[in-house]
Amino acid sequence: MFCDPTLRPAFAALDGVGGVQVAALSAPAPLMLAQIMRHTRDDVLFTLSTAMDQAVAAKLVRGETRVDGFCNTLVLAGLISAPASRVGLGAARVAVTDATVASGLDGRAVLAANFSAPPPNVMGAANTGDVAFLVTTGAADLGLMYMTDVKADSRLAVVATLKADPKLTNYSGAVNAKAVSPNAPAFLQSLRGTSAPALRAAGLTVVA
Repeated sequence: MFCDPTLRPAFAALDGVGGVQVAALSAPAPLMLAQIMRHTRDDVLFTLSTAMDQAVAAKLVRGETRVDGFCNTLVLAGLISAPASRVGLGAARVAVTDATVASGLDGRAVLAANFSAPPPNVMGAANTGDVAFLVTTGAADLGLMYMTDVKADSRLAVVATLKADPKLTNYSGAVNAKAVSPNAPAFLQSLRGTSAPALRAAGLTVVA
């Protein structure tokens, strides 16, 4: 399956569950769609709902198999070993994603929408994985990332939950139009059923 980079640990953890082998490959949404257009082998696509809209319109996936109702919350996170109370937001070094195709997430705009006085010391990164790296290596005090990034690293803890446009947080899945595996439809349905608890534990909200 193809999924966004922040979701790879969550789906990799499903490998072998229910006897189904899962190979989770990740890339930014535009790149995944481009690869599917070029017939790269992929049985399931799981990505931002806005990108899924494009995939359905281009008939890259089977629209009738689409499942919605997944949310990946944006958060500010820091190290568990360095509680946020020790560093005020105004003094914190904050890592965010740059507004590029690679991230699809304008971190500075998200901060501005959530704080009347955004932190002055902000550094950019290519994606939320790089943001997490900056925080865990001590280069930044706080980082803007997805809940799944936090759950994937036991050193991280949520400092604040952020408001964000659903276009940045809502995810969908669908079976590839040229899927080969006979397990693809059942696997996709399991994401809202038997696999939902594991996805929730990995930080992805599964709306009932």
